[in-house]
Amino acid sequence: MTGGRVLCASLFLPYTVDFQIAKDKKSRYTPSAPANNPPPPVVPTAQLEPNNLIDSLQQQQAPPAALPKTQEEAVFDFRKPEQLVQPKSKAQREQDLRRLPQLQVLHHKRNNSIDSPSVFDEAPWTVKPCIAGNIGLHNAICSIRDQLDKKCMWIGTLGMPTDPLSQSTRGKIRSTMIMDYDSYPVMASDTEFEGHYNRYCKQVLWPYFHYVVQDDLQNMMYQDDAYEAYVALNQRFADVMVEQYQEGDILWVNDYHLMLLPGMLRKKLPNAIIGFFLHIPFPSSELFRCLPTRKQLLEGMLEADLIGFQTYSFARHFLQTCSRILSLDATPSGIQMDSHYVSVGIYPIGIDINALNKKRSAPEVLRSIDMLREKYAGKKLIVARDKLDYIKGVRQKLLAFEQFLVRHPEWRGKVVLIQIALSTAEKNELRAHITDVVSRVNSKFSNISYQPIVFLHQDISFSQYLALLTAADASLITPLRDGMNLTSHEYIVCQENNHGPLILSEFTGTYGSFGACLRVNPWDYRQVGNAIHEALSMSEEEKAGRWKELYKSIVTNSAQNYASSIISELSKIRSDEMHRMPAQIPLLDLDHVMELFKASKNPLFLFDYGGTLVPHGKAAGANDLDRLTELLTKLTQKSAVYVISGRTRPNIERDLGSIPNLGLSAENGYHIKLRDEEWEQMHANVDLSWMPAVKEIFQYYTERTPGSTVETKDISIVWHYRASTVGQDAQFAKWQAAECQNHIADSVNKNFAVHAVTGKTTIEVLPHDINKSAIANRILQEIQPDFVLSIGDDRMDEDMFSFLNKQKIPNVITCTVGPRSTEAKYFVPNVQSVYKTLEAFTN
Repeated sequence: MTGGRVLCASLFLPYTVDFQIAKDKKSRYTPSAPANNPPPPVVPTAQLEPNNLIDSLQQQQAPPAALPKTQEEAVFDFRKPEQLVQPKSKAQREQDLRRLPQLQVLHHKRNNSIDSPSVFDEAPWTVKPCIAGNIGLHNAICSIRDQLDKKCMWIGTLGMPTDPLSQSTRGKIRSTMIMDYDSYPVMASDTEFEGHYNRYCKQVLWPYFHYVVQDDLQNMMYQDDAYEAYVALNQRFADVMVEQYQEGDILWVNDYHLMLLPGMLRKKLPNAIIGFFLHIPFPSSELFRCLPTRKQLLEGMLEADLIGFQTYSFARHFLQTCSRILSLDATPSGIQMDSHYVSVGIYPIGIDINALNKKRSAPEVLRSIDMLREKYAGKKLIVARDKLDYIKGVRQKLLAFEQFLVRHPEWRGKVVLIQIALSTAEKNELRAHITDVVSRVNSKFSNISYQPIVFLHQDISFSQYLALLTAADASLITPLRDGMNLTSHEYIVCQENNHGPLILSEFTGTYGSFGACLRVNPWDYRQVGNAIHEALSMSEEEKAGRWKELYKSIVTNSAQNYASSIISELSKIRSDEMHRMPAQIPLLDLDHVMELFKASKNPLFLFDYGGTLVPHGKAAGANDLDRLTELLTKLTQKSAVYVISGRTRPNIERDLGSIPNLGLSAENGYHIKLRDEEWEQMHANVDLSWMPAVKEIFQYYTERTPGSTVETKDISIVWHYRASTVGQDAQFAKWQAAECQNHIADSVNKNFAVHAVTGKTTIEVLPHDINKSAIANRILQEIQPDFVLSIGDDRMDEDMFSFLNKQKIPNVITCTVGPRSTEAKYFVPNVQSVYKTLEAFTN
């Protein structure tokens, strides 16, 4: 599929390290008995005195006797994540100390710290899966491993502090990871990682990208040291990737932790193929523009060749933000930069259905299903599993369930909501609020044999999770904002036989693919309650039909399709030799072009006007026009010459109409004047109903932008703001232009078949069908040349360059004015260079 390796950068590697440290070395301190006291009596193991600070805490906080199991504990197999023995950072140790209650004074002697390098040098260690990693991404790439020509190599941190490790231990871990696990560890300092992840990512980017605007007391986005740590860790990733890069590799950067990485890689690897994928939502421009580092983050992302998002709305927000903040020429498929073109695509992540089916057919899953059905026989079961994070909307969900029981009393005693709540590393005060809601609902609607809400603030085994999804009659997934919620995918697969409805928040990325779900606004408790009633009352026929549509979407948007689509698109970019032209296209070799011209029998010249034959944005002076007229008059005596301009027909006729045998085209191909013939229109019955709306928008910005004007042509409308781009108003004019372009995209582009073309100091709106490639095609049919030289300077000329490059003509020379991202094969520096080129052909 690729021809080379895939270097996949994610903050956390799929693997981490677990140290096997002897129990007597696990504590920082150990208590000692007074010197004159006799040795303590031997007691049963269960009653031994604590031998360190942590053990003493555990004994103080432990219940005096084992409590009988609750009904939930009898049904569910609660599993705590495997406790790995790893170093602790300074911040983690301070946090642990803050959690400790006041203890009795103990006599201690200093022992080897668990964070001492010597402890870890002596300890054996093993490699374990890293639960902090992007499991969905890892599963997706592993599912297509057999389709890759070469290995996928991972770049990331180990998900644990590394400062306490000696250079020797680090080297051994690095070697094992590279040789046995195809992973290149990034060893960041603990302070750097703390600032990057726990402060900038989790307290600045994560809230803002999920539409949580914090107050000034909590807001950390103005703290420079956190952003500096973010930059530093991104640079560490860049250094590792550059060091390991081989010609032909594809570099895939993942998620908001590494938004600066594409730009850093581009500086060192100008011709590398770089893709960036954002797993979380991209916010609207109104929110993103609040970030002080907005420009740096966008510019870092835009050095990638491909930027992927989960949904169309996330991609649209990104494009609008780039247009608004950076004044870039954004289209639905990408962004045209001065240096390159950035493709923007939609790649919804999915699950590996075959792998999930194997897991849910395991005997322990089937036993758990039977146990659940026996436990909740005669009742409808609604299941949900979310992180205990504000954006997951757990509290809002429980309030909506309360409204459901209030408004639909017929379901009391007949339906149970099982909510699994997973702890998170983020600071939140939700648990107390959620517990209040659970207590109120259960006290209001419970009886001796019925409890409406089963709230479990801990995870369960994966087999019981699959059993819950299988035994459920409905699933309630209502985050306030989310990327691609894969729990919904797993639920649909597990409902192969039951066909339980899916109630889904409209603010999840998944919703765009699941038209057959029951859509809800999680803030509208009454609507969510009504959706629960509808799901539980739905006929078997409707449930089966909805499930079939949902399952079809999951098969289409599988993990395999997600990974293969991104890698295939990046491979396609690599095979395109033109993917990064500005540093590669050569200066026009005039001697070589002259040799081709002299050997031709039927040459053709195609020139843009403004910015090519005359300076951009200015009327041609008398001297310049006389010189140009002389050159074109000589050239037309031996060759076919056309000037294809975006200017109006009277304008171009006034300047060049007197030159004999010169072909002309005005308004980017709408009008054409073949050699020694009259003007004619290229297009008939063009829809111009969009013009009043665009004129109104342009007039609005003209009134607010000093020196700007509106020009109405036969087929297009142009907003000129060049007169105000000198002096103090320059920045304001550019900002207004970005706002105007965004306004056009929102109000006009979606309703009419038009597009906005951004020039150096103009915005022009014209129909999709009007472009220079159509006029070039008409001229080729008329001339049938064996040599073509085309020179232009702006975005409207790119269609013509692309069209000409594909023609089967012996010699086609496409040339842009000024070095930039272009479809042209050559460039000349400026208008004066174009004149020198014309003189060479006329002498």
